[in-house]
Amino acid sequence: MTGAMPDWTAISSDPNDKEAMAAVRRWLESIRVIHQQGKPLDVILRRIEGRKVLDIGICEHDERYMEDPGWKHNRIRERASEVLGIDILAPLVEKLAKAGYRVRVADATGEEDLGERFDAVVIGDVIEHVNDPVALLRFAARHLADGGEILVSTPNPFARRVTRKVIEEGMFIANLDHVFWVTPSQAMELARRAGLELFEYGCFIHRRRIQRARLLRRPPSEAYSDDYLYCFRKGTSDSNP
Repeated sequence: MTGAMPDWTAISSDPNDKEAMAAVRRWLESIRVIHQQGKPLDVILRRIEGRKVLDIGICEHDERYMEDPGWKHNRIRERASEVLGIDILAPLVEKLAKAGYRVRVADATGEEDLGERFDAVVIGDVIEHVNDPVALLRFAARHLADGGEILVSTPNPFARRVTRKVIEEGMFIANLDHVFWVTPSQAMELARRAGLELFEYGCFIHRRRIQRARLLRRPPSEAYSDDYLYCFRKGTSDSNP
């Protein structure tokens, strides 16, 4: 059992304080789960099995993604007991509604209350796109049932595929709709500001990489993980939404 998420401001007012950074590192290591196969969606599907789910950002920007057999929202619908999907792209949401999907138009960074509570809120590769990630997390928390969890997947900015591209091309052009990245320590800080607790985060490192690291007596490097999966729950702070 890991301890409570540390508040670095209780250690020092300096965000570069070595003691505070060391405490954050120890705690992050204690909640890290290294998955030796699969991707974030595989873990999400296991965790939402038979549960009532709110799926945020279902349209994935373009209609062509919704027609793909592996479309994330359909895979979630197959595993959950009940799903509500939301997005801000009204024409695509309306098309899905006509096709029989349980969906609605909603801004997941706004103050709206959808009037339902969910066992899990899935935010798949959305957080790096929004103007206000704290508002996004507060919206998700507002719709959690007791004991519920928020599952957030996002790319790893320090993945080898990213750094290799920078080295080879001298520059990395990200998805043009991305406005920032979220590393584990940043996910912890977002949780603190949103009145949430980051209670687990996952990275995805192939078993061969882990075995090689052990032979070299090194810790497995998150540079080999293309993505992160952050798991939040309601905290005990007075700042809860």
